[in-house]
Amino acid sequence: MANGSFEGLYTFGEAAKIYGLDDSCLRKRVARGKFVIGKDVKKMGATWIITEQALVSNFGGEKLEEYKNNILSN
Repeated sequence: MANGSFEGLYTFGEAAKIYGLDDSCLRKRVARGKFVIGKDVKKMGATWIITEQALVSNFGGEKLEEYKNNILSN
């Protein structure tokens, strides 16, 4: 991830939509220590951000690739 780039970062809301989850599921995983704060996730104000790498390693890459391809085709 390049410095100053937001590429590869998703809000919990976006991630939940991509994977068909409730964003509370992601917050619960943070509370349980499933994500490393500062590496996998970070809270910016009231918004949680998660890396693409953390999403793929926890939920797989298929739905994320579908989402990215859908964005590129629009």
